[in-house]
Amino acid sequence: MDFVGSQTSGPTNLPDQNHEGHPGWTIAQLSQQVVGWLTTYKPDMVLLHIGTNDMYTDATSAAAPAELSTLLDQITQTVPAAKVYVASIIPLADAAGANRVLAYDATIPGIVGAKAAAGKNVSFVDMHSAVPTAELVDGIHPTVGGYSRMAARWYSAIVGTPFYRYESEQAANATSTDTQQVAGNRSSGGVRVGHIDFPDSALTFTVYAPKTGTSRIYVRADDGMNMPCSHQLSVNGATPFPVTYPSFGWDYWSITGVNVNVTAGANTFKFTKGDCYAEMDEIDFTTPAA
Repeated sequence: MDFVGSQTSGPTNLPDQNHEGHPGWTIAQLSQQVVGWLTTYKPDMVLLHIGTNDMYTDATSAAAPAELSTLLDQITQTVPAAKVYVASIIPLADAAGANRVLAYDATIPGIVGAKAAAGKNVSFVDMHSAVPTAELVDGIHPTVGGYSRMAARWYSAIVGTPFYRYESEQAANATSTDTQQVAGNRSSGGVRVGHIDFPDSALTFTVYAPKTGTSRIYVRADDGMNMPCSHQLSVNGATPFPVTYPSFGWDYWSITGVNVNVTAGANTFKFTKGDCYAEMDEIDFTTPAA
């Protein structure tokens, strides 16, 4: 993957910082520049989450669906081979804004469906349901956990397989032995599981797969030890193997992908102490592709 765009920003530990995100821009502002960007960078894929800055007045929110339709025409005409994923926008915390978002989001599947029916390479992504208002740091923008939820939803759409999140601190998802829950607003859901430090420490997820096959999990963990650290992972009681994380600091998260062999029905993923120390926020599970 190669991210492209005229903008360069983001965390220093993000290896590819190119993008075309513009804080504060409306749909109309994006339309004024999008053809030039697409002509220059020729993307194979476009992830479009646009409209939040049109939701602050009734007049601009009412105009947003037509402006989105125009923007999609510009994108698909300029890079017709590119796959365009069009998201509903995430909620706003204030009541008036939240209602405008709901009204706008309700129009997006129809707009995207009409473009697809006309032969355009577009598809809809339900992003509104991915991020609860509790994951908004200021009532508008997501927390780090909220952005992680958005990333999971984008990924699910791109790979075309169901994508499920299992929070480490929630009893419905995982059972803990000799560990501790640690609060932190950078954690997905605000809490992670730490102190997996002892020979009997364990965090065991019960994950359901629709069929037998090779699947993949993405482990979201933090490591503040200034060196790579690991957990040992045993799948369905098999011989454990290490899952290793880079060291970005405590409460700064990495995501490590691991292939796992699953069986249809319930599966157990048991994480125990490995080399040095790391904390776990959650795992994302992708079911075997058809």
